[in-house]
Amino acid sequence: MKNNNALQEAQSAFILEWGRMSSSWGINRTMSQIHALLFVTGDALSMDEICERLSISRGNASMSLRGLMDWGVVRRFRRPGDRHDLYVSDLNSIEMVARVLRERKRRELDPTVDVIRTCLEMLPEKEANEKSALFRERLQGLLDVLELVDMAFRFALITDKRFRQIVEARQEIKNILEAIEPRLEKES
Repeated sequence: MKNNNALQEAQSAFILEWGRMSSSWGINRTMSQIHALLFVTGDALSMDEICERLSISRGNASMSLRGLMDWGVVRRFRRPGDRHDLYVSDLNSIEMVARVLRERKRRELDPTVDVIRTCLEMLPEKEANEKSALFRERLQGLLDVLELVDMAFRFALITDKRFRQIVEARQEIKNILEAIEPRLEKES
């Protein structure tokens, strides 16, 4: 019984932290906690079980589950002969993180890059004054940085297989980064 209590306490601590961390990214806390519950337990749970475990309303659970299904990290199904929907999370950490990162990029980074490009296109080729030139320079600098981030995303997340290979090669990548770090610090 003690082991079961320890497991449930550890799961609850993770669920709370996942919700806190995700809400700091602008993701709904309840949505994140439901995802964490399904992910760490590995169980297919009904909405009633989710509501009971997290002490949330059915309406909140329903909206959050719909969002999780839109993100592709939770799926709904029914067992033959059962009338209740069950919800389950993808349990593959690499694929789940890759999906979340791709979705965050699509929802947040891509629209921002599009707006910056549109703003730059709105400016005349020859700046009319110093403020226009400075505005162009700042937006172009920001676009350059965001394009580098986009390039890293595309490189690492082009496929789940690529992302898995990068995760599996993390020690080699860490060794490479540690080897070039002193050289980069000298240049700063």
